[in-house]
Amino acid sequence: METISCFIVEDDPQAFAYASSIIETYQHIKIVGTSNTIKEAAILIKELKPDFIILDVFLIDGNAFEFLPLFDSIDFKIIFTTSYAKFAIDAFKFSALDYLLKPYEKKDLILAIDKVVSDLEKTNYQQQLSTLMHNISSKEQSKKLILKTTEAIHVVDIKDVLYAKSDNNYTSFRLIDGKSILVSKPLKSFDEKLKEHRFFVFTKVF
Repeated sequence: METISCFIVEDDPQAFAYASSIIETYQHIKIVGTSNTIKEAAILIKELKPDFIILDVFLIDGNAFEFLPLFDSIDFKIIFTTSYAKFAIDAFKFSALDYLLKPYEKKDLILAIDKVVSDLEKTNYQQQLSTLMHNISSKEQSKKLILKTTEAIHVVDIKDVLYAKSDNNYTSFRLIDGKSILVSKPLKSFDEKLKEHRFFVFTKVF
């Protein structure tokens, strides 16, 4: 059987080790590369051209829906994984795309891999991904921010954000309920999203 190449995009060491150990049980599947960031993954995947990737939906420097537009065309299949059940699940379902909800069992990943391998020649995959992006970009989803910290993923309604403060490569979000969320992304990463909702950016603190 011809060797099938896989690339893993995951920033959780335990989740990465778990997925790797399962894939290594396949004699005809080879892990050709790994990354824990969106930007690096896009560069490496374009270079290595894997047959399929395992993609954590939420990474420390971005999410899958910022990752997909980095490609002119998607020539690989994707197994999406996420630990956040409430966000984007319907979008995956309506797009007829598979996803794994963390923590998943070994048999779940095996089923997903087997399905991806059997669908490698599928021709309408790009259309499914376009449907996914359309669903994610819906008016309701555009009103939310995805904030990933080292401990958890927070899906926040933009109307609940009081202000966002830059601290070098970190951004602190203050919510109207008094909660603060610190993420390891610079404030400029959120500029476009916040400006859509009439947030103003100040370069000096008075």
